[in-house]
Amino acid sequence: MNVIIVGCGAMGGAVLSGCLEKGIWKRREVKILSKNEKSSKEKAEKYGVFYIKDEKEIEEADVVLIAVKPHIVPSVLDKISKYGPKHVISLAAAVTLSDLSKKLPKETEVVRVMPNTPASVGAGLTAITCKDNVSEKFLEETEKIFNALGETVVVTEKELDALGALSGSGPGYAFVIMDALSDAGVEIGLSRKLATKAAALTLYGAGKMALETKKHPGELRDEVTSPGGTTIAGIHAMEKAGIRTALKDGVLAAFQKTKEMSKK
Repeated sequence: MNVIIVGCGAMGGAVLSGCLEKGIWKRREVKILSKNEKSSKEKAEKYGVFYIKDEKEIEEADVVLIAVKPHIVPSVLDKISKYGPKHVISLAAAVTLSDLSKKLPKETEVVRVMPNTPASVGAGLTAITCKDNVSEKFLEETEKIFNALGETVVVTEKELDALGALSGSGPGYAFVIMDALSDAGVEIGLSRKLATKAAALTLYGAGKMALETKKHPGELRDEVTSPGGTTIAGIHAMEKAGIRTALKDGVLAAFQKTKEMSKK
């Protein structure tokens, strides 16, 4: 498979790293096209892949992965559309299928995906959406790419934007929680290294329990909360400080931002 990655920032790099690690793509199959030749070369050297100097090689690509900031996408589409890309996967938040299709040839098959950064360690969740004209083969290929990086869900475009606010931005929320737990551990006498490890493994383990038991989070919370015990005391203090409302407000704010960006 001949793959060209346009941009390759944090998210594009996470996808590339994961695909190389899992053997989905071989280094000789991947080329990077960045904002200029110097940037393309630097990123290609970082990942051990190739780079291209201009957009003409798009003609030979099996898949073009667009991994640039949303506001840059229109100019990227203007540059690549004349070379007739066969298959396009866009990672850009708030850039709709309609926005993408308007700028590309009618025969180009377009898929939107919303991965999250844990994809780089094989623990991502990627939402996938596409128009009706996308072939089953291309959709399956997209799922194969992102299944290698964790799990995928094929959803409507509206659901994809909602998942972007929850799971796409979610690692950022989790790292804030992890950092706060680590700080608390240090305050009560643990070393920073031990406190951070404990916080990270606790969040990881709780998520794994929820997925494997398929129990409601409230039920799992009750199982670890003994009457009059330490956990309920901790939960009470966190609820009093507004942890639940803060987390909900964070997701809603991210979703609102997505809607604002899509209107521009």
